[in-house]
Amino acid sequence: MTDDLTDGPEPIAVIGMACRVPGAPDLARFWDNLVAGRSARTELSREHLLRAGVPAEQLDDPDFVPVGYLLDGVEDFDAGLFGLTPREAALADPQHRLFLELCHSALEHAGWDPARFPGDIGVYGGRGMETYRWQHIHANRAIMAVTDHTTIGNGNHADTFTTLASYHLNLRGPSVGVYTACSTSLVAVHMAAEALRAGECDMALAGGVSIELPADRGYLHREGAADSADGHCRPFDAAASGVVAGSGGGAVLLKRLADALDDGDQVYAVVLGNAVNNDGAAKVGFTASGVAGQAAAVANALATAGVDPRTVSYVEASATGSPLGDAIEVEALTSVYGRGRADRQWCALGSVKSNIGHLSQGAGVVGLIKTALALHHGRIPASLGYTAANPALHLDQSPFYVNAALATWETGSTPRRAAVSSFGVGGTNAHVVLQQGPAREPNPAAPGQPRAVPSGAVPDRPAATAVLEPGRPQVLTVSARSAAARDAAAARLADHLAVAGDLDLADVAFTLRAGRAEHPYRAAVVATGRTGAVAALRSPQRLSGTAVANPRVVLLFGDQAPGPAGLGLYDTVPAFAAAVDSCAAASGRDARDLPADPLLGSFTAGYATARLWQSWGVRPATMLGHGVGEYVAATLAGVFDLADALRLVALHGRLAREAAETAFTVSAAPDRLAALLPPQASIVAVDGPATCVVTGPAELLERLTEPSGRKIATRRLRTVHASPSAVTDAMLAELTAAVTAARPAAPNSPYLSCRTGLPATADQTRDPAYWAGLLREPVLFGPAVATALAGGATVFLECGPGRRLAGLAQMQAPKDGPAPLHSLPAATEPAGTRAADEATTCYTTAATLWAHGVPLAFGGTGRRVPLPGYPYERTRHWIDPDPPAPVQAVAPAAGLLITRDGTARADVTPTGSDHAAPAVTASTGMSTAPTGTDGVTEPEVAAALAPIWTSLLGIERIQPDDDFFAIGGTSLTAVQLVAQVRASFGVRLSMRLIFDAPTLDAMARTIEQRRAAAKAKV
Repeated sequence: MTDDLTDGPEPIAVIGMACRVPGAPDLARFWDNLVAGRSARTELSREHLLRAGVPAEQLDDPDFVPVGYLLDGVEDFDAGLFGLTPREAALADPQHRLFLELCHSALEHAGWDPARFPGDIGVYGGRGMETYRWQHIHANRAIMAVTDHTTIGNGNHADTFTTLASYHLNLRGPSVGVYTACSTSLVAVHMAAEALRAGECDMALAGGVSIELPADRGYLHREGAADSADGHCRPFDAAASGVVAGSGGGAVLLKRLADALDDGDQVYAVVLGNAVNNDGAAKVGFTASGVAGQAAAVANALATAGVDPRTVSYVEASATGSPLGDAIEVEALTSVYGRGRADRQWCALGSVKSNIGHLSQGAGVVGLIKTALALHHGRIPASLGYTAANPALHLDQSPFYVNAALATWETGSTPRRAAVSSFGVGGTNAHVVLQQGPAREPNPAAPGQPRAVPSGAVPDRPAATAVLEPGRPQVLTVSARSAAARDAAAARLADHLAVAGDLDLADVAFTLRAGRAEHPYRAAVVATGRTGAVAALRSPQRLSGTAVANPRVVLLFGDQAPGPAGLGLYDTVPAFAAAVDSCAAASGRDARDLPADPLLGSFTAGYATARLWQSWGVRPATMLGHGVGEYVAATLAGVFDLADALRLVALHGRLAREAAETAFTVSAAPDRLAALLPPQASIVAVDGPATCVVTGPAELLERLTEPSGRKIATRRLRTVHASPSAVTDAMLAELTAAVTAARPAAPNSPYLSCRTGLPATADQTRDPAYWAGLLREPVLFGPAVATALAGGATVFLECGPGRRLAGLAQMQAPKDGPAPLHSLPAATEPAGTRAADEATTCYTTAATLWAHGVPLAFGGTGRRVPLPGYPYERTRHWIDPDPPAPVQAVAPAAGLLITRDGTARADVTPTGSDHAAPAVTASTGMSTAPTGTDGVTEPEVAAALAPIWTSLLGIERIQPDDDFFAIGGTSLTAVQLVAQVRASFGVRLSMRLIFDAPTLDAMARTIEQRRAAAKAKV
């Protein structure tokens, strides 16, 4: 499909979209409504209008139209997700809040987490009038008494519309406000596309919103006005009489097409050409439409795109919905699309206004979103309300017909192409030419096949990254800021997968990992297909966790693996296979023969698993090996090179077998056990506070008893353990010489010594005698686990097969933390299920690590696919205007309080306080300290200070040890605090004092000290 691109400017891909419009809270519902031909028009009942305050005499006016295109949830917002306090959210224009949410949703729809995008992301957009500021904030005297104009302006001024989105989403590209009335958001798309072509940013968000306030009160139609006389939007119809204002908006995420294809993005449409101009004075008046200007914009866009107008088969019109405005637009379009052509009515015409009303500054981008979806799905939605053409349009003499029913959009010799128009009051015209997106390439990952590896050879392999292949287990991850939102996200993903038959689960896993922000409350499932994924996501036993801050992972390495392990991962995961191949090359053995040797197999499995975890982003805080497992930790820490480590492990194994004796695990503390053992027995490992490994005569150890005669629990081990008494000095000398030849180095990363139970030191690791001592001295694994826990370890992760060490660590691990984890199933499982179980176990452990906050970077490649977005937890953040009747100043008042639901109200004396709260004076709106303050005590000062904090921070209750800055204070609110303290207490506090004494108690103490000092001077 890229071969069908024109010779115009660099094509721009539409890779993400979001909208909230009347009747549709999200993009999916919007498209469903378009396909179903639904109108979001709402007829308002007389009872509703009377309750809303519309006078009865206005309702009785024959020109009154009780209709609206309403947007649900205008008062609600998920403030916490975007880092806003309740007060900041309530003071912010709902248009700013909606645009911020739409930008976030568009990024998620495209599968991009801005925190992990390597380039700059620009923001271009605009919004409607500041109705909320003037009709709500300024109309609430309690708010205005404690809020300065700068604070109000930050959340309401047009200049901050895009920059607030850039700030809260941490986007560092250009951030530009656009203000061209009804064409605002399509002009924003034009500017974003041009910025991408100029290299000013690497992705760009573009859009706009408009929210009518109040929206649910109908309107009074006046002859000649733009408002519809009957409350219907009928573009191009003979009965059209205007439009009805609606609330809502949209945003699109744009990217250079070449970059989008390289990054595996879903491309919904391609911007081939775009143009913007102004009518100038070539029209009857400032607010009128101009044929010449519109035609020039259309012609410029087509010329820039380099396409024959005849190849454009749909135009999404600006559509004023009035007889004159529609006629001017069709005349302008015909003058360009129909120039020199005899054929007629080959291009469909429509307008989204017929579905959702006129969204003003949000109209253009929503029309573009509709058109991009139509191009992508190959269906042209109906333009509603059309029964007969306005004769003034002369459609039968034009290239256009109104698409009055849902139509299949066929392709011929050229791909599907469309255009979008948006013409603003004041004459700024925008026209954008679009083409369907190129067909996607299949997922590049392909199932791996087992490969025989010659002895000592390292085969050619792809880069050692974690490509989770089709048909292999996939890790699906969801997260949110609360447990409820996390569960909602999992449910929405399950519902989506249940009906999305064409989704590759590997693409889903990649998009979730690479394209979503990571929040504290997490859930993850492992599945090989969509059916299993849906069941796992819906299961009450779904893996869930809460991410801890700075998790500290401890890697554990065993000393013996009874049987082959890791071959399942060897065939499926390149990072694991590459590490096994390295061991094979270093030892001169076939990679598939290594697991047959208990010690070499254990070393190889542990080393390869650790390398796998490292390739997935796990950075251990420390490592710990059990016995010969310490060689793995030391090799990873740079003490030995791989070849030397394998030679030493092989030698250690041979010597241990020569000195082997029967071993038992014994359930007893080492001090008590030492006193009970016969002289022929030795403790060779202390695995926990009450777990040891002992070698000696089997007949004696099996009858080991307490002095009371009670039998001590013992279990015979199948693994080989050297008896200290059987280890000769000659054996130690041989091992010492081999270590000396290997020239061990100081560790370059921390690990724990299993001989001392403490962090390994450079002196120890360089000393060959230390390594020889592993053959004779007891292993202090249990004390080393205790050391790790004392150092803040939060997760123990066993590398290699089985969970023996994880089980030992669990004896000491905190009960409220994550249980110690293992990487591979035990090597004793049946060979027929081992390969599948290895992959499932490993990926399940990865999911568990991620769920508890361990950063993971699976890497690999995949395609980004559209998935359900974040389940916003919207609550009411709204300032209501004062009632129209005159009201007196609140006294006594504890200042303005914005409750947890974001509603502003006046608060009186704080609960639990016997002191009168300071009054809000009618003249200044400032809090004043109680009268007769000469004898005011420090608790009384704190009681009077608390309401000032609540009014500035919007926090419902203040505790004595609350830190002003920790609960939402900023340098700006601190300036306001200084002013109010001075007005209320007659005390000057510097900014330095606010920072030095930020808690309520400390600040009250400072104020009282200042008051006492001032009194002493009198």
